[in-house]
Amino acid sequence: MSGERELPSGPGGFLGPVEPGEGTWTPLALRPEPPPERPPRLLSRRQKWLLASFLLLAVLGLTIAHAVNYPERAANSPPPQQQLPPFPSQSTRFEYGGPAPAFQDSFAIRLTVRNTGPALVDVLGVSQGYPGLTVRVSGWLPQTVPSGGTIELRVGLKVTDCSGAPADATLPFLDVTLRNTRAMETVSQILGDAYARDLSAALHSACDDSDYRTPATTP
Repeated sequence: MSGERELPSGPGGFLGPVEPGEGTWTPLALRPEPPPERPPRLLSRRQKWLLASFLLLAVLGLTIAHAVNYPERAANSPPPQQQLPPFPSQSTRFEYGGPAPAFQDSFAIRLTVRNTGPALVDVLGVSQGYPGLTVRVSGWLPQTVPSGGTIELRVGLKVTDCSGAPADATLPFLDVTLRNTRAMETVSQILGDAYARDLSAALHSACDDSDYRTPATTP
């Protein structure tokens, strides 16, 4: 027949692809694509509510624990470092206030002590370098000078040995021992010409001009 193909025969023969006959076709069926899948929901509404409640309770518990332990930590913690005040010699000023009633002393003066620093200053003692003179402060020591304040001391000097006292006090000084929260110091104060004149006059009045007088010296 004219519509049939002869198959090769014999060695080396092969069968090729079968072609559809004329006038025949196969309909193409198209499958619709599936809808895109929704992303999985991580947590449900109930799970989110439970998680938020748990976090809130945890924060509340930590806050209560911190409030309970705070007084103990505050008691055991070291105090904050405070700035040290200046040395007492740097914040204390002395002024000669003139003669004072002598009473049983050979000579007495008014000594004004001024504190310019931020801390209290204690006056612990007053002395001087002449071996023939003794110093006595009326009232009591120590005395406290408040910050920015002044006190007045009555300092009496008594001649105990004219041979140990100068004929003329050219540069007399007083040694004052001071203390504050930073240090304790002894400072020498020269109170000026008025104090030197008044002390020299008192020494001339208390002692005669014999040859046993110690000559004037400069400390």
